[in-house]
Amino acid sequence: MTIQGRRQQLLGKVPSRKSPFAQMKRLARKADRSVRALFRFAAVIAAVVAVIVYWNFGTFSPCGVLREAIRQRSDLVAVFPDGAIDFAVEAQFGEMSAKRCFAVLLEAIASPAPTAG
Repeated sequence: MTIQGRRQQLLGKVPSRKSPFAQMKRLARKADRSVRALFRFAAVIAAVVAVIVYWNFGTFSPCGVLREAIRQRSDLVAVFPDGAIDFAVEAQFGEMSAKRCFAVLLEAIASPAPTAG
């Protein structure tokens, strides 16, 4: 075996070293792809939740969702106009805003509806 052949054989076994800058750049690209994938996943979940809410209640407004949830619980309330339901909700919880409607919805989700025994 010649010296040239032996040198090529030895160089073939030594892994090439990358500069620290190149390694950091590669890791940054990898992290960037991961973050983009995470945001894309969160966007898909948010879109699915929005479609489900719109499918069940016909609106995205928290007060509209609350009104429809009240209508779905009772057949008698289903015939009342929006103003009557809003008046009843305001009498029980105070002046309704989007934030207050959302809080009432979350409270209703956390505690189950009372049943007559």
